[in-house]
Amino acid sequence: MTPFAAAGYFVRDRDGAEHWAIAARARFSLSPDDFPCITDQLPVRLSPEYSDDAALELKAEADLTPFRPHPDIILRGSVWPPSDGAHSRLLALRIGPMEKLVAAFSKRHARRQNGKWRVTTERFTPFALSWRYALGGRDVLAAPDTPDSLHPGNPIGVGWSPRMGAAPDETECQLPRLERPKALLHPDKPPPLPAGFGPLQPGWQPRLARAGTYDDAWREERAPLPPTDFSEAFHQAAPDDQIYRQALRGGEPVELDGFHPDGVLSFQLPQIILAARTRICGVDIDSRLRIVAVEIDGTARTLDIVWNMAVPCPGGDHLVERTTILLRQMAGVAR
Repeated sequence: MTPFAAAGYFVRDRDGAEHWAIAARARFSLSPDDFPCITDQLPVRLSPEYSDDAALELKAEADLTPFRPHPDIILRGSVWPPSDGAHSRLLALRIGPMEKLVAAFSKRHARRQNGKWRVTTERFTPFALSWRYALGGRDVLAAPDTPDSLHPGNPIGVGWSPRMGAAPDETECQLPRLERPKALLHPDKPPPLPAGFGPLQPGWQPRLARAGTYDDAWREERAPLPPTDFSEAFHQAAPDDQIYRQALRGGEPVELDGFHPDGVLSFQLPQIILAARTRICGVDIDSRLRIVAVEIDGTARTLDIVWNMAVPCPGGDHLVERTTILLRQMAGVAR
């Protein structure tokens, strides 16, 4: 038995075979002076969660994702102003060998005058880590009803057009507050990719491209199963540079900078081994759960770890009797 939340459900793989899947979720509070501490637990998330009532921005995917190839690293919270009063700062997320840097800016407004963009800058105030502050949204130079004028990788962002250098005078727009430091927005260059730390909607690129081709051949030969060119990478909700390309085993160092008034937060992921014993038709099957997601709130200073496992049970879902989750090891956790 464990102090963490767990839930099970039947899921089908890309070929329609049924599996009994288990998700476990653990929440910890983070302190710069101690190990992560077990805190009030949240239930397993059985469906996606959104940041807004219109479901325009994904906050987190469902926790039952046993076919996700690699762990997702998701970062939430707020961007904190630099202490020196500057109008920009560098945000950093590091975990193990993975490093992600994002340039954050105070609110900026751009207006085209005499063939040049004039930018006015406001005082840097805290703002949420949200795709709404990254490059994207509607093409600022497109007619209001123009089809496909939304950015395919971030339909809810700001300050985007593939033709910024050709904008007519008096064009106005808000500039992104989150950008890639090595590929900043420039009117005479192709627009860079959006920069953010949150999960991607299934209909956003590049995630959408991994869903496969839903054409006449698919309708005639595969439906309702996914198409033959469906990639399991579609289950990765994190931006590509936040997909951890190896197994997370615990003990990996984590560092966050730019998300809290107290400055840099450093800690290590807890080392937790969870096992499962599933009884199917009177036979016990032992499995080990693997980490499929790490979710960190850099401002609230919380850590959530999600584990998954799946046991094939083709045609035998009614034969699954129970699963028991066992805590085999827990280290690096405050007592």
